[in-house]
Amino acid sequence: MLATKILIVEDEAIVAEDIASCLEKMGYIIVDVVASSNAAIAAAVKYSPDLVLMDIMLQGEIDGIETSQSICSKLNIPVVYLTANADESTLERAKETGPFGYIIKPFKDRELRAAIEIALSRHQTEIETQKALAAAEALRQKAEETSELKSLYLSIASHEFRTPLSIIRMATELLQNYSNQMPECKRQQNLQRIQTATDSMNLLLEDVLMLGQVESGTLEIHLVPVELVSFCQEMIEMLQLSAGEKHCLEFRCNKAAIQAMIDEKLVWYLLNNLLVNAIKYSPEGGSVLLTLHLQDDQLCLQVQDQGIGIPLEHQTQLFEPFKRARNVGNIPGTGLGLAIAKRSVDLHQGQISFVSSPGEGTTFTVQLPFYPTPTGTVLS
Repeated sequence: MLATKILIVEDEAIVAEDIASCLEKMGYIIVDVVASSNAAIAAAVKYSPDLVLMDIMLQGEIDGIETSQSICSKLNIPVVYLTANADESTLERAKETGPFGYIIKPFKDRELRAAIEIALSRHQTEIETQKALAAAEALRQKAEETSELKSLYLSIASHEFRTPLSIIRMATELLQNYSNQMPECKRQQNLQRIQTATDSMNLLLEDVLMLGQVESGTLEIHLVPVELVSFCQEMIEMLQLSAGEKHCLEFRCNKAAIQAMIDEKLVWYLLNNLLVNAIKYSPEGGSVLLTLHLQDDQLCLQVQDQGIGIPLEHQTQLFEPFKRARNVGNIPGTGLGLAIAKRSVDLHQGQISFVSSPGEGTTFTVQLPFYPTPTGTVLS
């Protein structure tokens, strides 16, 4: 992860030097230390820092509040105010600019770090929320064209974004109001909750946008030459690293190499979804098997697990968006992955089927038309 870049705007040289030294020891990058409004605006434009520490009471005609307004009108950068003894009217002016935090001088190193981390987390949350709203608006526009997409949009707007947004809001409020009294472990726990909820929204957005492309007919298939044995091996190795010792992943194929024309992105998404589900819904210590073989003019891929299985009453709805079986409990998921997997197979003019028994596991079988690669083709 790249180190956070911070611009310090402070007209007391000794204070500015102390802050810069403290932040550098914490691992932050100080892009500049300036003492005036004009210098602050120029430095913000030049360096595009991740955060600005702004002294409210700058010397000169333009104070830190006006400077902050000017910077925020040009750049989407969070500002944290530094203040000593500001009067009530000044603080009211500062609140109107929507700052991401205040630090009261003199302050401790821990308070400085906490204010910066909270501001950065809140800013990232706002960015992700804006993305979510933009995606929802895009879906709303598509929904006007087809009733199916309209239902999809309504489902997302009313439910799917609600849980992570609630978690983010609650954790942010706790950090803003009680960070100074909060033990370090609790503060990190709340920051992790924000990050986890943000990641959840990102995954949901990716799935929703891809499903929207499929449903609107804008997702096209692009066949490229791929060597499938190494393709599958690479995926298994990647997921095994993620699963660690909790699950055992295995790949079997009766050929050393199978060269075929596929849409690499869609097949990767398809297999990744099936394998991640197999891992997610399997007990600790369970095994997951991926097999690949040629059957006549078909590529046959199977993913077999020893997981919780799918209740019979949910099997007919398994490939519908947002449908999840009742036995998943608290296992996280959006209910979109299998819907997109099914549509990925459809775009290949293939078939996907499954056999499942509750408590005994599930086997998904994917059959895709086998298009051999032309002679002399360079493989992915």
